[in-house]
Amino acid sequence: MDRHSKGNANGGSGGGTPERPSILEGILHSLMEGLIDKDETVRTAIKSSLTKILETHPARTTDVLVEYREKNPKLPEQTVITLLKAIERVVNSDTLIPSESNQKLITFAIEELTRSADHQPHIQEHALTILVAIGRKSDSHCKMVMEALIAHTKEGALAHFMVMQCLGALATANVAGVVPFIKPILATILPNLGGIKQDHIKQAHAYAIGHFSEALLELSTARRTAINAATDNVTTNSDNTSSAINDANYTNDCATEISVAYDVLFSQWLSSREPKVCVEILQALSSMYPLLPVDKIQDQSSRLIPQILALYRRSIERNSVTQFLASVLKTNIALQPTILDPVADQLISSLFDLVCVYPDYEKPQTVKGHYEVLRCFHLLAGIYAVKIVDTLLIHLRNNSERERIKSLLILTHLMNTSTTHIEYKIDGFLECLKPMVMSEKGIKMKMTLLKTIVALSQKGFIKEKEFVWFVVRYSCKYTKVNQEHGSLEEHANFVLSCENSLYMLSSTAGTMDELLKRELLNYLVLLDYTDVCSNLAKCLASLFAKSPNIEYEIAAADNDVADEARKEVAGEEQVNNKESAHSNVKCGKIIVPCPETIFARCLALMGNYHCIKRSSNILSFLKYYYPHLNPALNELWDKLIPDLLLHINKESVFTRKLIEFITESVNFLHARDENFAERLVNKMSEQLNLYPINTPHTEFIITPTSIERGMLLKSLALALCFVNDAETINNKIDLIINSARQEKLDKHITHAEYEQKICSCALALGYISRQHLVHLIKKLAELAHIGGRKHSTGFFSNLHFIKDTHKEQEMYKTNLLVIKAFGHILDEAQPLQSLQNLDDTILNFLIQQLTGTKDQTIMSAILRTLLSICNQIIATQEQLPAPLKYRKQIMEAVFSIPMEAPFNDLPLLPIILKLGTDFIRIGGVDTADSIDGSVIFEIACKNFFTCAQHLKIKFDSPEEDERNSFLAKHLNESLPELNALAKAIIETDPSPSTLDLIISILESWTRDKNSEVRVCASHVFNNALDVYIKSMKIGCEAPSKFNQTGQMLGKIVPRCIDSNGTVRQVSVDILQKTLEISCIYETLTVANSETDWVKEIELVKEQMITDDPKIIYNLAGEIAKIIALHMSNFQYLQFCKTLLQGLCDPEQSSSIGASVVLKFFIQHKGSELFHAIPDLVKESLSAIRNCDINRARSGVLKALVALTKHHPKLVCFEMLTQQLPYESNIVEYWHLIANDADLTGALLENFLQILSSSCLFESNEAPANERQKIASVQPFAIFCALKEIMPCKDIKEELSKNFPEIFTMLLTSLATYTNLAPPMHTGNQQNNSNNQQGGANTSNNNSVSNTTKSKFGFIPNKELIKLNPCQIVLETFQAFLGNLEMEQLATVLTVHTHLASSTDLKNYIELLTPMAIGLVNQFQIASSTMKHVVTALSKYVSSPYDGQRIAAVGLFSRLVPLKPCGEISSIIMLHLSSALSDPNAIVRGISIQGLGYVGSLTEHDIEKYTEAAVTALLKGIDDTAGDCLINIPLESMRGLARILQTLPSDRLESFHVSLAIRIRPFFGSYSIEIREASIILFGDLCESKQAHDANGSISPNSASTEALHEQLIANLFPILLHLSEGEATIIRACKGTLRKVCGLLNAPKVNEMAQRHLIDHGQLNYGVFIVDFVKLIAMDLPDHIQDFIDSAIPKLRSQWAEVRGSAAIVIGILHNFLPERNAQTEVVGNKLAALLKDENHFVRVKAATSLGYFFGDI
Repeated sequence: MDRHSKGNANGGSGGGTPERPSILEGILHSLMEGLIDKDETVRTAIKSSLTKILETHPARTTDVLVEYREKNPKLPEQTVITLLKAIERVVNSDTLIPSESNQKLITFAIEELTRSADHQPHIQEHALTILVAIGRKSDSHCKMVMEALIAHTKEGALAHFMVMQCLGALATANVAGVVPFIKPILATILPNLGGIKQDHIKQAHAYAIGHFSEALLELSTARRTAINAATDNVTTNSDNTSSAINDANYTNDCATEISVAYDVLFSQWLSSREPKVCVEILQALSSMYPLLPVDKIQDQSSRLIPQILALYRRSIERNSVTQFLASVLKTNIALQPTILDPVADQLISSLFDLVCVYPDYEKPQTVKGHYEVLRCFHLLAGIYAVKIVDTLLIHLRNNSERERIKSLLILTHLMNTSTTHIEYKIDGFLECLKPMVMSEKGIKMKMTLLKTIVALSQKGFIKEKEFVWFVVRYSCKYTKVNQEHGSLEEHANFVLSCENSLYMLSSTAGTMDELLKRELLNYLVLLDYTDVCSNLAKCLASLFAKSPNIEYEIAAADNDVADEARKEVAGEEQVNNKESAHSNVKCGKIIVPCPETIFARCLALMGNYHCIKRSSNILSFLKYYYPHLNPALNELWDKLIPDLLLHINKESVFTRKLIEFITESVNFLHARDENFAERLVNKMSEQLNLYPINTPHTEFIITPTSIERGMLLKSLALALCFVNDAETINNKIDLIINSARQEKLDKHITHAEYEQKICSCALALGYISRQHLVHLIKKLAELAHIGGRKHSTGFFSNLHFIKDTHKEQEMYKTNLLVIKAFGHILDEAQPLQSLQNLDDTILNFLIQQLTGTKDQTIMSAILRTLLSICNQIIATQEQLPAPLKYRKQIMEAVFSIPMEAPFNDLPLLPIILKLGTDFIRIGGVDTADSIDGSVIFEIACKNFFTCAQHLKIKFDSPEEDERNSFLAKHLNESLPELNALAKAIIETDPSPSTLDLIISILESWTRDKNSEVRVCASHVFNNALDVYIKSMKIGCEAPSKFNQTGQMLGKIVPRCIDSNGTVRQVSVDILQKTLEISCIYETLTVANSETDWVKEIELVKEQMITDDPKIIYNLAGEIAKIIALHMSNFQYLQFCKTLLQGLCDPEQSSSIGASVVLKFFIQHKGSELFHAIPDLVKESLSAIRNCDINRARSGVLKALVALTKHHPKLVCFEMLTQQLPYESNIVEYWHLIANDADLTGALLENFLQILSSSCLFESNEAPANERQKIASVQPFAIFCALKEIMPCKDIKEELSKNFPEIFTMLLTSLATYTNLAPPMHTGNQQNNSNNQQGGANTSNNNSVSNTTKSKFGFIPNKELIKLNPCQIVLETFQAFLGNLEMEQLATVLTVHTHLASSTDLKNYIELLTPMAIGLVNQFQIASSTMKHVVTALSKYVSSPYDGQRIAAVGLFSRLVPLKPCGEISSIIMLHLSSALSDPNAIVRGISIQGLGYVGSLTEHDIEKYTEAAVTALLKGIDDTAGDCLINIPLESMRGLARILQTLPSDRLESFHVSLAIRIRPFFGSYSIEIREASIILFGDLCESKQAHDANGSISPNSASTEALHEQLIANLFPILLHLSEGEATIIRACKGTLRKVCGLLNAPKVNEMAQRHLIDHGQLNYGVFIVDFVKLIAMDLPDHIQDFIDSAIPKLRSQWAEVRGSAAIVIGILHNFLPERNAQTEVVGNKLAALLKDENHFVRVKAATSLGYFFGDI
């Protein structure tokens, strides 16, 4: 159907049904009255509906809106705004609006526009937008709007200011349409302009006239462009004046009017005090001025410019004034440039003052005005360049910084835009700029200068070095920023700008490359520019990459001299082997550093690894600078430099590679120039001043250069190796030594810091020893002789009146340098040569310094030097003619260094241990110099482990953490050295006495409380045994037995179960080595890796790394087995006693491990310990009582059980009669007993017999609801015992054999024990237990019991009261199922975490379904086991206990869906039918649930039980038992739904219609579950009918089929509306039912959309779906639209707001599709309109939207 045609027929003014206009009017009135709603979403929806109606019925709706507005002139502002927004949205769309409606809308908008004389922006702006939108569409529409607006501009009267505003806006929107009206409009308004007084009216008129002028200019430009395009072959040679006159011909029709308006605006209005009005006037004047007559422009120009300049003195926005001035200048220059001559000076001066010195780029207007002024200078530069340049030069010499900045800004702008006009004056500017770059202080001035320099450089005008100095100098950072000249941020930005500008000029400009090369090379070798050397190297790399040559400018008097100088320089550069070629080239005043200077500087700067970027830039620079050193150098550097760059991020590798780079480069250059090395060394010596020890305080930052200084000294030393002149060598050695001695040492500098400072000097001396060892040793010996002198011992020397601190410091510095230098000499020089030069002076000096100082720095240096000596001796031991002297004195001095808290000297320990090892290995024939290894080892262990005891795992403060890290670091370094020391001692004398000595020293440390001590001691112990095995000797003098085996193993076993994994692994290794040593001594054979027990212990060692305690203790059993099989029997008792002593080990895991090993050992060797049983039992019981560790006690208890397996009766009966709850030891004993399957089987049979004949809870005469029932004692005790026994895996076979009886017993007992209280007391059992006991313990217990009983009448048991019987049964049940590995059944019991604490059976009943499923999955429904379970459960159906009946019937009902058959199904259905008459409502409800699954039975059983089941379910719908855990009506509906799904339709067809009618009221039920069930049931009914029809069956009752179709039509939309609910379950039910209903509607498109979108778990956008779906239904089922509306109307009163709102939407859409309106149309419309006042805003929104659908176009 054509929606527009229907709308025009019924809703337009031309005809239609008589009711529709009145309905539309009423609805529109309701909508407009609803616009006062407080909710924004409601107002938005109403606006949308009004828009739709207006789009569909524009004529009639316009009439109603206009009429409504006329009748209600005082509507709220918000209502009017909404109406205007609706109209605005329509007119801005593509909707076709009739001309009459447009005319009415124009009139309506103009009335709103002019209704108020005041400014009402919210209303007037929307009205203006409507008019502009209509006028923009076409010229005809524009004409309508313009005529309507002109009607409000009458002659002799002022037009409304918004009318003028609208005219101006329309002139911009539709230029062609407005231009024809401009002249008459101007003619109308011009007579009244002079009489306007109000500012806002002036502003509106100025706005309109200004936009009129813009339109005229735009049209003129367009016409001129068209003419030029048409006459592109004609060449015009006229002057500027004629060209301007030709341009004005297009607009000369309005020139007179524009001229008159211009005079009024400029002469009268511009004096307004309102800034906004003045801005609007100036903008209008800017557009009007080019349109003025030419003669008027020429006459006023000389007078106009001063008048405009005078405007700057007023408080007017300068941007608009400058814009007007630019328009005047542009127009006059185009007409006649000379016309501005009289005012040129004034103009330039005024514009200069207008330049913004510091434009704020965050304020666009300020920046725009700034560039507008510069634009004026650009316009004037073509005519008055001379005057402008002279003015700028004058101001550049001004004392005012602002004036100078302005001049530079203008100069920079003109340099970029008008270079040709000012080029001849550049030299004058440069002369002014030179002193400025040297003297300016302000940061903003410097930034402006930088921009100017860059602009000049890009144009190629910079030739002087002063400008380069400026950029380079201010790339450096200030030491202290003077914030008077600029903020910190501004200084930082300026430095960054200078750096970037310098690199830009070096890499891109190309206009000053040679100047930059020369200047930057000079700056590179200056101290003040060290901080920017990275950027300098980067720039130089870019420059030399372009051209490696340097062009020298000759500052000579005449050209001939210059030419000769150039030739001389060129000749010098060609000489490679002469020193003169490498000297500084001095050409006039230009000095370029020689290549050696540059090379030395680069090497020093690369030494600072922390400046990676600088090193990278320097390497890049050297890559291109190489020709100045030697052209052949590229082959070597092409290989070395990339390698350096590759490793630049790895400090140690880069440092090593850099040393190789220096050595190879100097070697290469020295081979080609024998004097190169000497020249380089001299230049390096000269450059030491570039790296001062004390950084000078300057204006700019100079970073500390100690690292660079050290690198320079090392480079000097490497180069010195290629110098042969003795004098030079000695001088440079003295230079390095003096450099080290010049380093400052005072109270503010620690000795470690000073050592770091001279490290480079010492290393440099070491490098020199590669070639000049003799010179160096001689010098160091002299220094050692001076440093080793003893001070005077006279009388006055002891008075200490005056302490010569300076002399002591100098002596300290000399001694430290000698020590470190000698150490590096030993590392760098040839070993044999260095040792041959080792004389007594040096050794005595070292010993004297070591014994006479406590300074750690000196001691560390001496120790490292001694270590170097030892290394060289070991390396050349065979070549040395004599051993090292003074070995014993040195070792005594070394090991006398104390290691005491706070362990500040701990870093020396690794070196000390290493020295001890080396000295033992060096050995010696002379006994006087022999060294006692045991003393050394004991001292070493004491020092090491005492320190390790202070290691912590948890820290109380960051300081402790740092201290711990310090200790750990140096201990980790010391441990390998301690192992090496032990190894050296044992290898020196591999005898048992030596091993005993080592072990005796280590024994106490292996049991230390600190785990780190144990780890380290275990490693040393293991290493010692390993070394001993490899070096032990077997012979006639060796012992035949290792008598300490048992004791050693008993002590090491607890360590094998240590809490620390490392200790465990190492201890197992120690255990293995102990057994190997015993085996070697006793059998004289070595147990290799192929031996069985060695393989076993190796496997234990591999698995011991785990942290799983269970695995560890299992491995303990393997250890016990290995020990039992390979230890002599005479050591068994000693081993066991030692293990029991291990229960007191400080480590808990070790104590437990000792008990575990004891248990396994007794299991293996208990038969051989018969003579020791009394002692073992006594000590074991004592250990249990005294041990605080539960698991250790349990382990000993297991050991006792192993001994008492021959006497089980004495223990089991006692355990059965113990007081409840069981103690931990008793519980543990039950666990152990359960390991015996035969004994456990007999216990289970006895327990089942007792439980079947006992009362589960005590009889209580009080009513059930008044007092909680109490569990009986004996059955409860059995459940407590079963709870402990069931988890045991050894009884799995017994449990499987009795599964039906045990399962049903536990299942029914769980229901019965729900909400039972525990027994009150167990006094008889306690007394009996006491009577069974003997000795002192029995008498004591009896006396306590009697006293307690006489006081209370019974023995109270507070712990028993805390027990939950149901929890005990539940845990027993879980253990039973878990033991049988029935995981699915066991998981069922964990579904409800609060099952045991439930006060009713709700949670229990919920478990029956998964329990039945799990049972069937475990055994299959038809299995014999299942039959036995059902049979065993049948006896509980008639039980007197409600819980047991509920459990039995509940499980039967849950088995029905699982398709039982045969005898099993007969038993189940028989008991379910009988349960329908049970007095307990829960039993009846459970029976109903089971009967609902009758369709799951076999075909035979379905026919047999269907009728009875359906009858029971229909009856159950009316069963409303109160306070029942089961909703019987709900279960009945669910059961019927299941039957409908499973049984053929023909069996239940007679119930379809009645069932549909009965369940329809439930759609609106308050209960979510009932609503869901009723909706699903209706869907299943439809599905059943659909299946019946699909089979081709013909219904015998056609009336029934028709009635069912009526129910489908009636129920479709109620279900569709309930789909909008927020409940997920209802949504899913509605989706499924709608899919089934749509399948029966004979509407394929509807069905297809329903099947595609209504997915059960899919995301549905209901708001969009309902619109599309209802439209499709209306188009596919047009005959039932009214029926659908009737079914949806009741839902307008639904209790759910979503349903009410959705019903309104549905009704609105359906009414839109009615072919004709009926009597109910008005009623329905009124009902929808009434919803606009609903309390819920969602409903109001939907109601407003529905009214849009009701009348609008969908």
